[in-house]
Amino acid sequence: MAVTTSTTLSNTYRAYFSKKLLERAVQELRLNEFASEAELPKNLGSKVITFFRPAVAAASNVVALTEGVAISTFRDVTYTPVEATLAQYGEASKVTDVVTMTGLFDALKQNIETMGDDCALHADELTRAACIHPTTGLTKMYAQGQASFASTIAASVTLTKLLGSDLLRAATALKIARAPKIDGNYVAIIPPQCSFDIMRDGDFLDTAKYSNSKALYKGEIGTLWGVRCVEATNPHQEDETEGTYAAAFDAGGTNTLGLVYSTIVTGKGSYGVPKLAGTASPWKPSVVINDKADKSDPLNQYIIAAWKSYWTSLVLNRTFGITLRSRSAFVG
Repeated sequence: MAVTTSTTLSNTYRAYFSKKLLERAVQELRLNEFASEAELPKNLGSKVITFFRPAVAAASNVVALTEGVAISTFRDVTYTPVEATLAQYGEASKVTDVVTMTGLFDALKQNIETMGDDCALHADELTRAACIHPTTGLTKMYAQGQASFASTIAASVTLTKLLGSDLLRAATALKIARAPKIDGNYVAIIPPQCSFDIMRDGDFLDTAKYSNSKALYKGEIGTLWGVRCVEATNPHQEDETEGTYAAAFDAGGTNTLGLVYSTIVTGKGSYGVPKLAGTASPWKPSVVINDKADKSDPLNQYIIAAWKSYWTSLVLNRTFGITLRSRSAFVG
């Protein structure tokens, strides 16, 4: 007697697709959170943001006074302008009407969310590039007192991984430079590969041990030597050339011991970006959706979603921030 099974009726079955999307990998971006911001209101006839750096105090400006004689020397009030020209960036996505009407997922919504991640990542990378530039970026420092990038890629991982004492050195250098603090502390924006090393330092105070009165930054993992440590997943990393991003390590070159990572230790005012929040700024990213028929698409066969923004990043005061290069003992 024949038995009807799912195998004999296989042509009547179809695969079931869950309508719940898996979580996508999203970068933890922190650099622009600690940047100085400046607005460029619309209709000023300019695409340039100008930051102004006041003069540094000097005891030599003080003069001795003679009784009854009016002072004859006067201190000049001066400012040093630091200018940054904004550039326009954007991205677009096209989805057909058939996909919109029949697709299992909301492709347009998903594309907009992903493009939002692209926008944030691009802005982070522009700021990162400004900070780590070998000649125009923040003050350079190398882990464990290494003298240069060349010595860092030549020495062992043990002698070039990030230590808690490196953050102390960086904080001390910022104090000597009289770099203003951010909410009473300096901040280190640290790659996970490097936080792996310093979190095992006996002096590391993780956030679970903070007092309840301290508000945490996004991604904050702890404090070491008065430096608040914030983890970010989009670090600058180098192989053999300082300043050149390396997507992966090439063991066949001069550097045979692994990538070099950059930790940014900053005070207030070391680097700047446009202020995008608020109604006064016309430069904040905006999404444009074109879902109407026109001459180029008379039958309205697709929808275009796009975003555009103006952005720039620049170093305002090199001595108020440090690019601290190190290796990592982390092995994935």
